[in-house]
Amino acid sequence: MEEKLISIRNQIIEKRPIVQCITNAVTVNDCANLLLAAGASVTMAHHPLEVEEIAAGSTALVCNFGAIADYEAMEKAGRIVHEKGHAIVIDPVGVSGSTYRRTKCLELMEKVHPSCIRGNYSEIRSLLEHCSTVTGVDSADQKIDIEAMKTFAKKEQTILIASGEKDIITDGTTTFSCENGDAFMARITGSGCMSSALLGAFLAMENSVESAAACCAFMGIAGELAAEKTRKIGGGTMTFHDAFLDEVSLMTPEKCKRCRINPL
Repeated sequence: MEEKLISIRNQIIEKRPIVQCITNAVTVNDCANLLLAAGASVTMAHHPLEVEEIAAGSTALVCNFGAIADYEAMEKAGRIVHEKGHAIVIDPVGVSGSTYRRTKCLELMEKVHPSCIRGNYSEIRSLLEHCSTVTGVDSADQKIDIEAMKTFAKKEQTILIASGEKDIITDGTTTFSCENGDAFMARITGSGCMSSALLGAFLAMENSVESAAACCAFMGIAGELAAEKTRKIGGGTMTFHDAFLDEVSLMTPEKCKRCRINPL
C-alpha cells in the first residue's frame, strides 16, 4: 500500500487537482491550507448562485455537514460533479446529534451519489442505524460494526470510512484497517474535516477504496511525525497544529513507508 500512497501523492503534486470544499467556518482555513500543503488546489466557493459554475471546473467536491446552512449549494454542486463523473466526498459532521442533519445527509446521498462518506465512529453509526448516537460533534463510540459498514457501503455503492483509533475503510467488497495516527489529532478541531478535504484530492487521482485507505495513512503519518516533534520540545496543541501542516507539506516517499494498512 505504501507504493499506492507514494504514487497518488506524486500525482497530486504533478496534476494539482482542484478540490471544491463546502465546509464549515470553524475549519475552512485549515482545510484550504492542508490541501495546498499536499500539493492540490482548492476553492471554497459556496454561494448557491455560483457553485454550479465553480463545480464544473473542479475535479472533486467535498460537502461538509458542519456547513448545513449551505445545503442548497451542496446539492447544486453535487449534481454537476456527479454528471461529470468526478469524486464527491460527504463528511456527515454532527449527524450523530442532529436529526435534521442526518436526514439531509441521507437525502443528499440519494441525489448526488457520493464516491465516499467519511465520519467518526459515532457519525457513521448514526447513518447505519438512522438514529442519534451522541450530542455534539465528538465521537463517543470506541467500536464500529464492520459488517454493517460493508452492507451499507455495498448498498449505497460508496466508500465508507469510520475514523477513530483505527480507521476502517470499505467499499463493501474490500475492507482495510489503517493504524496510523496519534492521539494529538483528536485534540485539535478540524482533523476530521481536513481528512475529508484531502480525500477529495486523493479520489480525484484514483477513485478507489485503495486510494481512500492511502489517504487515511497519509493523514495518520503526518499526525505521528508532528506529534513526535511536538513532544520532543514539550509543545502543546498549537505547536502540534502547525507541525501537522508542516509534515503534510514535507511528506516524502521515505516517510510514507510508515504506512500501516491491513486488509480485513
